[in-house]
Amino acid sequence: MGENKENSSLIENLAIVTDAIQNIFPKGKIICVYELNETEFKMVQNNFRLIDSQHERFSIDMSGMEHVFILENLKIVENKPKKKTIKERLFSWFKSSSSPVK
Repeated sequence: MGENKENSSLIENLAIVTDAIQNIFPKGKIICVYELNETEFKMVQNNFRLIDSQHERFSIDMSGMEHVFILENLKIVENKPKKKTIKERLFSWFKSSSSPVK
């Protein structure tokens, strides 16, 4: 029963936060981001879908407002465009393009 009370308390508190922010900014598009340590992150994660328990970042939507939960110190890898080799750059000069005249 204590765990169930804790679960509903978290969801109720998020609903209160959602309502308060929507009252302050009624026309805004709002995303709340929470960076949590592992203990807090797991506690929040246990309140939602089982599939979320395998991720280090997940989000929920409450009344059209997104809440994003991120595990503290999560390393986000940026996708940098691959540099072309000299050979690829040279050959790109000779690629045929379709002629505008038919």
